[in-house]
Amino acid sequence: MKKTQEIIGLPVFSIVDGKEVGQVKDLVINPEEGSIEYLLVNGGNWYVGAKVLPYRAVMGIGAHAVTTESENLLTNLNESTNASVLLQRNIKVKGTKVLTKKGNLLGVVSEYEVDENTGKITSLEFKSLDGEGETTVIRANQVLTFGKDVLVVEEKLGEVGPTRRPSTTGEIAASGNEGQSVSGEESGRESAATKLFVERQRQFLMGKRVIQEIRDDAGNVIIPEGALIDEAVLDIAEAHGRLIELSQNIKP
Repeated sequence: MKKTQEIIGLPVFSIVDGKEVGQVKDLVINPEEGSIEYLLVNGGNWYVGAKVLPYRAVMGIGAHAVTTESENLLTNLNESTNASVLLQRNIKVKGTKVLTKKGNLLGVVSEYEVDENTGKITSLEFKSLDGEGETTVIRANQVLTFGKDVLVVEEKLGEVGPTRRPSTTGEIAASGNEGQSVSGEESGRESAATKLFVERQRQFLMGKRVIQEIRDDAGNVIIPEGALIDEAVLDIAEAHGRLIELSQNIKP
């Protein structure tokens, strides 16, 4: 089993070519299957743009790298309709609120674990909202719906793992310091990787022409068809979380 923090950021290597072909930027979720459908890969060349690797094409996920048979198994994001549709649904899991089917809010997902052989989500961790920093682990088969805004679960959850709560002042201090160190380090790595990916996406899109209008969540047109992409257009797309959608609707 692998946690997402053990996958995101790993380099991707082609076995046939014997070279690094990119780095895992994000995981694309299939909510109906409750599994990872694609790895979103940053190829390192800003002029190429983002690519996706179908999870079925993953040979292995080790401690230091993801392996695939050939670089040819990676596809440009704007050439994969299924990956584009899944990305537009914006199912993130991490950071999503956990809601019971009767409407009781339990917390927010902080991490989840997948079977690296199949991509299936096997368990999830969520932190409670009671202000005491508890982390509860549940089985993926207790999830009824993987949604954009909420994760719907059964009303009564059976425990899979222990709920962690420091019991003494010393433990609270130690746990707090350790958590801050680990989370700070992970946050720094993810922040740097995200910033680099966005910068390369912006460079790739600059000067290209929009072939289909881009709308915000309310359905308002924020970038018209035919617009020439400049810094102002990129700022609008980034502010509305539409950079990936923009990259799928361009021409040179």
